[in-house]
Amino acid sequence: MPPYDRGDLLLHPDNPITIAPQANEDWLMEVRRQSSEASKNAYTVMKEVYKDFNRIFGEVDNPFLEEYMTEDADIVLVGMGTMALPVKVAIREMRKDGKKVGMVRLKWVRPFPTDELRDSLSRFKAVGVLDRDYSFGSPFHGGILFNEVKAALYGADSQPLMKGFVCGLGGREVLLEDVTSMADDVISIANSGKADNDVRWVGVRGKQ
Repeated sequence: MPPYDRGDLLLHPDNPITIAPQANEDWLMEVRRQSSEASKNAYTVMKEVYKDFNRIFGEVDNPFLEEYMTEDADIVLVGMGTMALPVKVAIREMRKDGKKVGMVRLKWVRPFPTDELRDSLSRFKAVGVLDRDYSFGSPFHGGILFNEVKAALYGADSQPLMKGFVCGLGGREVLLEDVTSMADDVISIANSGKADNDVRWVGVRGKQ
């Protein structure tokens, strides 16, 4: 890629400029519509870029999701970002105990990979969604990802049972025993065949 050159559009106190100014009420709706269309188009562009990357480097990769030990999994834990490392380690340990647990990690949140997520998660009996955030007053009092996944699966031909978890807020470490405990909850839901919309907070000090 060539070096990024902004020309004269540089931030400097002697030459104040406005970057990305907001439109007034007369044009705001049109601007937002353009942003929406750009987001929709980004979905196709991302697939094309990944295809080009794979052609050059010989990788086989899903642009939107990473699946880990899902081939024979009964339940999966869904998360993103830094949640992946402790979950993968815990899954390897749980596999030694015969627990058929896998992981699905989202690589992108926007645009949200609704179709890919539906295709992936519809194969499993139950899904646990691990959020490293909390959305105040949201449905079921869960995290952002939990509610996004629920919305994406609404109307799908096959809907797994779901359980939401909030953990690791503020960078608090998510321990292997935390992941195992969450997985055991999801396994229990899968065995019972009944959904559990009570979002559980994991790793909170004091009475829970």
